[in-house]
Amino acid sequence: MITINWQEEQKKRQEEGKPDLPDAVSFILQVDPDAFDADNLRSFGIEVVADLEEGYIIGASADTELSELRKKIVNFINSETGRGKVPAIWELLEGTNRPEFILSDKLRTGWDQIQDNQEYIVDVGISCIDIQEQYSRCPKRERYKTDESFQQGIERWLSKYKLTREEWDNLYFERSDKLEEFVRQYRGEILHNIEGNEIGVSRLPDSFSCRIRISGNGLRDLVLNFPYIFDVCEYEDIDLPPVDPDAAGDYRDGFELEPPESNAPKVCVIDSGIQERHPLLRGAIDEANSRSWVPGELDQTADYVPNGGHGTRVAGAVIYPREVPRTGQLQSICWLQNARMLDHDNHLPRNIFPPEVLEEIVDFYFRRTSTRLFNHSITTITPCRTQLMTAWAAAIDKLTWNMGGDLLFIVAAGNLNASANFPTRPAIASHLGAGRNYPDYLLSPSVRIASPGQSFQALTVGSVAHATYDSPPLRSLADADYPSAFSCTGLGIWNTIKPEVVEYGGDLVIDSSTPPNFTIPEPVCPELVRATREGGPVVSRNRVGTSFAAPKVTHIAAALAAAYPEANALLYRALIVQSARLPAWAEESDEKRYHAIRTMGYGIPDLDRALGNSLSRITLTTPSSESIKARQAKVYQVQIPEFLLREGEGFDIRIEITLSYVAEPRRTRRNRRKYLSTWLDWTCSKRGQDPDTFLAKVLKEYDQAPLDADEGEGGFPWTLGRRRARRRDDGTVPSQGIDGIVKEVSRSAGTIQKDWAIVKSYDLREGFCVGVVGHVGWNKNPEATVPFSLVVSFEAVNSEIPIYAAFAQVQQSLQVQPQQQVSVTIPST
Repeated sequence: MITINWQEEQKKRQEEGKPDLPDAVSFILQVDPDAFDADNLRSFGIEVVADLEEGYIIGASADTELSELRKKIVNFINSETGRGKVPAIWELLEGTNRPEFILSDKLRTGWDQIQDNQEYIVDVGISCIDIQEQYSRCPKRERYKTDESFQQGIERWLSKYKLTREEWDNLYFERSDKLEEFVRQYRGEILHNIEGNEIGVSRLPDSFSCRIRISGNGLRDLVLNFPYIFDVCEYEDIDLPPVDPDAAGDYRDGFELEPPESNAPKVCVIDSGIQERHPLLRGAIDEANSRSWVPGELDQTADYVPNGGHGTRVAGAVIYPREVPRTGQLQSICWLQNARMLDHDNHLPRNIFPPEVLEEIVDFYFRRTSTRLFNHSITTITPCRTQLMTAWAAAIDKLTWNMGGDLLFIVAAGNLNASANFPTRPAIASHLGAGRNYPDYLLSPSVRIASPGQSFQALTVGSVAHATYDSPPLRSLADADYPSAFSCTGLGIWNTIKPEVVEYGGDLVIDSSTPPNFTIPEPVCPELVRATREGGPVVSRNRVGTSFAAPKVTHIAAALAAAYPEANALLYRALIVQSARLPAWAEESDEKRYHAIRTMGYGIPDLDRALGNSLSRITLTTPSSESIKARQAKVYQVQIPEFLLREGEGFDIRIEITLSYVAEPRRTRRNRRKYLSTWLDWTCSKRGQDPDTFLAKVLKEYDQAPLDADEGEGGFPWTLGRRRARRRDDGTVPSQGIDGIVKEVSRSAGTIQKDWAIVKSYDLREGFCVGVVGHVGWNKNPEATVPFSLVVSFEAVNSEIPIYAAFAQVQQSLQVQPQQQVSVTIPST
């Protein structure tokens, strides 16, 4: 029926003069997600356009008769072959069902109201794996004597076949030309797209993305009939943090900012521009490399946003993460580079396609000035989607991979509006009016972080309140060190911990009226540098938002880059997360821990902990050039000082371990195991487990978690663990097989993985081991590697035990296997 309907549709299109489509039939399959690997459809002559949730797969086939699939189904019915694959296919649906699966929430809700002659601007994702070429090369049954030999031939073909760069480029040009022709016939246009022969941020290994302008009838035809489309979302504006235009400020005439060292780190601020001659910033501005990407304003890099600017405030928070000094001098920790992307109204222009612009920005600054740190305080209004990675977030992931992980995007988590509702993002006032009080509403799905904050390889930053405001009838929603009332929260896509960290971005104050009025008095606002283009003070406290929390974390990254200039940016990301702590209230119960992790990630980072050691704390790191393959394990051993192992002592030791890695992404797959080319996790030796036993178990059972300890002894009480549990319908959480204290969150979901535990010192044993394990993602090349950084810290809890010197004295390399060096390095204090 699917093929008959497709053939009839082609005839009808010709009669009605509709644009030609690629010669492929499209459909949707539902398979057993636990028993069927979507990539096995290649042997059916089917291209996987998108692998979605609950076993749904959007497929397309250049074999418009679906002959291979028909054969396998007939053979299965006749019990001849296909036992392992066909039974796992539950249902075939026509491609016209696709709106349910590929549209954004907003478009799906309004799909029936699409007007034929209205103009729409949307971002589309197009799958780009040449199934027609693959199908022509696929072994044919008649060449083989038995079903078994035929299946073996299929498997050999699948394992060996890869598209060359030239073949991929040819396919890209073919499909992008077909898309452009289709859009043009509906009097539309592709607003931005990647051109050239290199795979850029909009061209991932399995897809490309672009922004188009098209009529409503063209959009409907595209969604229903273009066989390789897998993602359609509307243009989204960015969030606008609250501002109080009447707030006072002050001048700092007695203070001077001195330029940084010539070789100081460079921080690119991607925002609304910067007032470069500002007295509190001009000493740090790299004026020669200021650029604007705003169409029609390429020569204008100033911050034109009213009421004190936006990019200027962000840039100031990179230099002054707490307060601006009133007197004296301060040497800037870094150079500031101005990449203007927002217009004078603090909006993202419709004809800017963020993935393309980010590629151009990184290409300019990374390649021209070796810039590795990028502050990105720009997010959409609505919550990120959780099925597929957006093109914007995937662009950040791809750029980070292209630079070997030696690139760090620090991204804001996004903000809730106090009073204005959006289709998928109710305002705080709506939550309160519906009886969802602070902080409970922060766990609502509509409060989820905004795009591109779900990026796997960016460091996403939420906001926390720095002060409690209580002046009846006015009261801040959050107390000091609680998540800001407006801060977007996690979990992120595929249950990653997002945001990873938080910083002080302010809070909101309400009165006792119903509904409440929202204000931002000075005590709840962070002190920020203010643009003076329209006059007014150079510093003020009149804005709040995650936009201003992110650059405070960028300040720590710049300090790390200054201290360790030769290190990979993966280490900076690891040390920032390693330094983060949740506030004391989060340790009061498991429920509060869970709430804190959902809203604050790993907590508030600390500059001193990130930079070095102390008398009672030591941080150990792997060498900067570490990499690993799938199906490989690297085990690192830490020598524990003898005095800590004595049974009679029993010191409380806080162990913290953070793994930071980068892998190549692709967009058409539904989870991290298929989104990433290779994925990693870490495991730790148990109490009483010697290094040789631990290594043997890691190498033998690398894909099983948790590993067994020696008989009679268990693991450490990790806060998160490697597995997560799903809450039951009755609200309870299963604990069996879940190794963390917080059962509903796993440390292993993302590319930054931290866990911590407090243990008795004598439980550490002499050889404390951590294993980093590589797992097969979408890249089946056994020689493919990914870079990583591992950080391990030990800290004496509530005591001044001098463990740093003792640890430093006993560290040495350990040869575990001939091909693997196991070692640690100790940063200087």
